[in-house]
Amino acid sequence: MADLGQSLILVFGLVFVVGSMLAMGFSLTIGTIVKPLKNWRFDVLALLVNFVVVPIVIIGLATVISLPEDVKTGMIILAFAAGAPFIPKLVQFAKGDIALAVGTMTLLMVLAVIVLPIMLPLVLPGVEVSAWAIAKPLIFLMLLPLGIALLVRSRYEPFAEHAAKLLTTVTTLSLIVLLFLFFAVYWNDIASTFGTGAIGFSIFFVIFALVAGYFAGGRNKSTKRVLGISTAQRNIAAGILIAGVNFADRPMVGVTILIVSLASLVLLMIISGEWGRKSAKDGAPT
Repeated sequence: MADLGQSLILVFGLVFVVGSMLAMGFSLTIGTIVKPLKNWRFDVLALLVNFVVVPIVIIGLATVISLPEDVKTGMIILAFAAGAPFIPKLVQFAKGDIALAVGTMTLLMVLAVIVLPIMLPLVLPGVEVSAWAIAKPLIFLMLLPLGIALLVRSRYEPFAEHAAKLLTTVTTLSLIVLLFLFFAVYWNDIASTFGTGAIGFSIFFVIFALVAGYFAGGRNKSTKRVLGISTAQRNIAAGILIAGVNFADRPMVGVTILIVSLASLVLLMIISGEWGRKSAKDGAPT
């Protein structure tokens, strides 16, 4: 039964990630994605908050707070793992700037591929991280579908607009199913962390990252929401890959990464939904 659940998670995960990238590409143009990232101030702040502020705070607290060693290790891995595929969908729920969300996600993914192999061996001695092993799934499951969809839109815009609407519905449903499957399949693993402090620290991790990103986003509310979500939602794919390669004999490392990712998904879906409802009520983007 567990094997079936894990297979379903893989299938719905692929549907969500690839479908989201195709939907974004069918909805946007290269110009709309690149234009917001020409704001060097935003770019620098996004990189600083994701790869400096969050890691320093999380590593510092994980060092002084009494947590199991494997829980600390999982937190540290995620502290550097930015650029999650869930970012554009969460920003869409918040009725935020999707073009900026896609551009920010891409920027963070590319930098994560560079930062993770450099920083993790320094803070976690003995860990080996292959840049290509991290980059490969991000390139083939995210950047390639996005690029193909952008190309299709440039030639067949009516088809792209219709496909984007269909895929948006499909990916939203797949995200809901994926969330349910995670809890159903990994409930025993999650329950095993009760009393270790992992869940409480995970919630702190998400809230702190959200607030740090939000206040680094400048004065515009839409931009603040994009950077807040982009900072709070870490890259589970990169985290699980690193845990699987380096800590196969320490399953709690992977479970910790899963718990943080689930906490962020649940909290950010709720917060993004509230932001979206507020924007709709106000009658204009905020």
